[in-house]
Amino acid sequence: MKTVLALVAALATGSAFSADDPNAAVASGVVRMSASMNEMALACKHMSSQKVDEAKAKQKSATLSDLKVSEADYEKLYSAAASDFKKKWSSMSAQQQQQSCDQMKKMPTKP
Repeated sequence: MKTVLALVAALATGSAFSADDPNAAVASGVVRMSASMNEMALACKHMSSQKVDEAKAKQKSATLSDLKVSEADYEKLYSAAASDFKKKWSSMSAQQQQQSCDQMKKMPTKP
Protein backbone atom coordinates (compact mmCIF):
# COMPACT_ATOMS: atom_id res chain seq x y z
CA MET A 1 0.00 0.00 0.00
CA LYS A 2 2.84 2.37 0.80
CA THR A 3 4.30 2.00 -2.70
CA VAL A 4 1.00 2.80 -4.39
CA LEU A 5 0.31 5.77 -2.14
CA ALA A 6 3.84 7.10 -2.55
CA LEU A 7 3.62 6.81 -6.34
CA VAL A 8 0.23 8.51 -6.50
CA ALA A 9 1.27 11.21 -4.02
CA ALA A 10 4.43 11.97 -5.97
CA LEU A 11 2.46 12.28 -9.17
CA ALA A 12 -0.27 14.42 -7.63
CA THR A 13 2.04 17.12 -6.32
CA GLY A 14 2.78 18.86 -9.62
CA SER A 15 0.59 21.75 -10.63
CA ALA A 16 -0.03 23.87 -13.69
CA PHE A 17 -1.91 26.41 -11.58
CA SER A 18 -0.70 29.19 -9.35
CA ALA A 19 -0.01 28.21 -5.75
CA ASP A 20 -1.81 31.44 -4.80
CA ASP A 21 -5.16 29.93 -5.82
CA PRO A 22 -6.07 27.11 -3.41
CA ASN A 23 -9.07 26.02 -5.50
CA ALA A 24 -6.88 25.65 -8.56
CA ALA A 25 -4.34 23.68 -6.54
CA VAL A 26 -7.08 21.31 -5.37
CA ALA A 27 -8.34 20.90 -8.93
CA SER A 28 -4.83 20.20 -10.15
CA GLY A 29 -4.31 17.56 -7.48
CA VAL A 30 -7.64 15.91 -8.26
CA VAL A 31 -6.93 15.73 -11.99
CA ARG A 32 -3.40 14.42 -11.47
CA MET A 33 -4.59 11.78 -9.01
CA SER A 34 -7.36 10.69 -11.36
CA ALA A 35 -4.92 10.35 -14.24
CA SER A 36 -2.42 8.43 -12.11
CA MET A 37 -5.03 6.01 -10.79
CA ASN A 38 -6.45 5.47 -14.28
CA GLU A 39 -3.00 4.81 -15.73
CA MET A 40 -2.21 2.42 -12.89
CA ALA A 41 -5.47 0.55 -13.53
CA LEU A 42 -4.39 0.15 -17.16
CA ALA A 43 -0.81 -0.82 -16.32
CA CYS A 44 -2.00 -3.42 -13.81
CA LYS A 45 -4.73 -4.62 -16.17
CA HIS A 46 -7.36 -4.01 -13.49
CA MET A 47 -9.55 -2.14 -15.98
CA SER A 48 -9.96 -2.22 -19.74
CA SER A 49 -9.13 0.88 -21.76
CA GLN A 50 -12.86 1.27 -22.42
CA LYS A 51 -13.63 1.29 -18.68
CA VAL A 52 -10.80 3.76 -18.04
CA ASP A 53 -12.14 6.02 -20.82
CA GLU A 54 -15.60 5.87 -19.20
CA ALA A 55 -14.13 6.69 -15.78
CA LYS A 56 -12.10 9.55 -17.24
CA ALA A 57 -15.20 11.02 -18.91
CA LYS A 58 -17.08 10.98 -15.58
CA GLN A 59 -14.10 12.43 -13.73
CA LYS A 60 -13.69 15.13 -16.35
CA SER A 61 -17.35 16.09 -16.26
CA ALA A 62 -17.33 16.36 -12.46
CA THR A 63 -14.08 18.33 -12.44
CA LEU A 64 -15.27 20.80 -15.08
CA SER A 65 -18.52 21.50 -13.25
CA ASP A 66 -17.55 21.14 -9.59
CA LEU A 67 -14.03 22.54 -9.60
CA LYS A 68 -14.46 25.05 -12.44
CA VAL A 69 -11.51 23.79 -14.48
CA SER A 70 -11.51 24.59 -18.19
CA GLU A 71 -11.53 21.69 -20.60
CA ALA A 72 -8.14 22.78 -21.99
CA ASP A 73 -6.59 22.92 -18.51
CA TYR A 74 -8.08 19.54 -17.63
CA GLU A 75 -6.65 17.90 -20.74
CA LYS A 76 -3.26 19.54 -20.22
CA LEU A 77 -3.07 18.40 -16.58
CA TYR A 78 -4.37 14.92 -17.34
CA SER A 79 -1.93 14.41 -20.20
CA ALA A 80 1.02 15.61 -18.11
CA ALA A 81 0.06 13.39 -15.18
CA ALA A 82 -0.41 10.35 -17.41
CA SER A 83 2.99 10.97 -18.97
CA ASP A 84 4.61 11.37 -15.54
CA PHE A 85 3.03 8.13 -14.37
CA LYS A 86 4.30 6.23 -17.41
CA LYS A 87 7.84 7.54 -16.88
CA LYS A 88 7.86 6.62 -13.19
CA TRP A 89 6.21 3.25 -13.85
CA SER A 90 8.74 2.32 -16.52
CA SER A 91 11.58 3.16 -14.13
CA MET A 92 10.28 0.64 -11.58
CA SER A 93 11.43 -2.97 -11.55
CA ALA A 94 8.96 -5.68 -12.56
CA GLN A 95 8.82 -6.74 -8.91
CA GLN A 96 7.97 -3.20 -7.77
CA GLN A 97 5.32 -2.93 -10.46
CA GLN A 98 3.76 -6.24 -9.42
CA GLN A 99 3.85 -5.22 -5.77
CA SER A 100 2.11 -1.95 -6.64
CA CYS A 101 -0.53 -3.81 -8.64
CA ASP A 102 -1.11 -6.25 -5.79
CA GLN A 103 -1.47 -3.36 -3.34
CA MET A 104 -3.84 -1.56 -5.67
CA LYS A 105 -6.10 -4.62 -5.81
CA LYS A 106 -6.35 -4.57 -2.01
CA MET A 107 -7.54 -0.95 -1.92
CA PRO A 108 -11.26 -0.54 -1.31
CA THR A 109 -13.17 0.52 -4.39
CA LYS A 110 -15.78 2.45 -2.41
CA PRO A 111 -15.43 4.53 0.75
